[in-house]
Formats: sequence, structure tokens, C-alpha cells
Amino acid sequence: CDKGVWISHGKPSYPKPSDPCGKKITLPKTEVDCLKINGVWKKLGPDPFKTCNVKATDRGNICHDSSECQGMCQVDLTKEELSQGMRGKLFSNKKWGTCSVWVVELGCRGIMKDGKAQVICID
Repeated sequence: CDKGVWISHGKPSYPKPSDPCGKKITLPKTEVDCLKINGVWKKLGPDPFKTCNVKATDRGNICHDSSECQGMCQVDLTKEELSQGMRGKLFSNKKWGTCSVWVVELGCRGIMKDGKAQVICID
């Protein structure tokens, strides 16, 4: 995604995503509004309050950066890679990921940023 337009990296063997490029979801702030969009209203992580989460409509799409997803561009990493990534290592051998199932995903996971995998931890 570049300035709202899908661009190809190399010669992709998969189709261009059908969802708009770079469109992030603004999650509702109230339970009523959350449920209206079929969201889940519950406590996420260590915060003492409930919040809204929704399934991303682009979940499973191929991506190279989280800016291409409603949630995050996740990449599978081994336990060793996760451990190395939590110490700051970037992985240039990973070329793509897939858009997350949920807009908000908690925990430590591999994500793609600018075509490289890194590890972030979200509580």
C-alpha cells in the first residue's frame, strides 16, 4: 500500500486484495455501538475496563506491512525466532504475512513492517 493505492512487490502469484488499501477500523467506544457492528465487548489484556474488538474483513489476506491490514500483518515465527525477535532481531528472510483475524490481537507475535518480520508484544 502506497498513498492509498495497492502496489505489487516483485511478481506476486496471488491476486490483488479486494479490500481498500490502508483502511484502519475505528473501534466503537460503547458496548451498544460495538454490538451493532457484530463486535465483541469484553476485557482485553490487563486493562481494568471492557473494550470492543471485531473480526477483520481482510483476515487471511497476504500482506507485506500492517498498513495493508485492518489489524496486523502477522507472520509465523518459530519459538527461537520469537525469542530472538523479542531481543530486537529483524528477519529479512520472511517476505510476507497474513492479515490478522481480529483487529486487536494481544500477546507477542511476529508482524511484517516494511517487508521485514519483527516481534511486538501487546498487552
